[in-house]
Amino acid sequence: MTLEDTTLPFLAQNCRQAFGPTDGDIVYQQTEVRFQALLAQADDRGSPAIRDHLARKLLPPLAFYQVLRARGMDQAAALDQVRQETRQAAQNKKRDMASLTRLPFAYTLYRLGVKRYLAKSFPPAGWDTQWVRCDGKEIHFNLRTCLYQEVTQALGCPELCPLYCENDDIAFSGLAPKILFRRTGTLASGAPCCDFHFLRSR
Repeated sequence: MTLEDTTLPFLAQNCRQAFGPTDGDIVYQQTEVRFQALLAQADDRGSPAIRDHLARKLLPPLAFYQVLRARGMDQAAALDQVRQETRQAAQNKKRDMASLTRLPFAYTLYRLGVKRYLAKSFPPAGWDTQWVRCDGKEIHFNLRTCLYQEVTQALGCPELCPLYCENDDIAFSGLAPKILFRRTGTLASGAPCCDFHFLRSR
């Protein structure tokens, strides 16, 4: 898998726009090399779902961030560069979410499928999920551990984790107005859990 196969297929073009054609290509090539190194060392914990998270979503922005920092960019500027890329990916996910809301009984369909989806795509090997409520008015679950927090911390860049959390807000906003997403805290911000609330609106 290369960066073009991940949630950042636009990174090469964006690097050229941000840093110029020559330096942009160098930054992108260095990010590809770092991504491949991280991928080769990644522990998928025996889970195809975790392997997919690592390869397509988690490690590409992390590799980009580490390359920017290694090239001397300060933390705030590097985070901002990565934020721009991950937000673009989140906007793509938002459009996917919006397609669900065009269906009749969108909330009911979401509620009926959410537990199965989480069990398959966010398995216990990477997330400790506590279900609180899943009824006709609200879907509420807490994540008490998270793969993204663990990996960013293990690789020395816990400050990167909130960017992944921010993208939940963007992606799930696509469910509005039929389904409203709310969250009061995240593990990355120091809360005891990431609380996910999906509220039936219409």
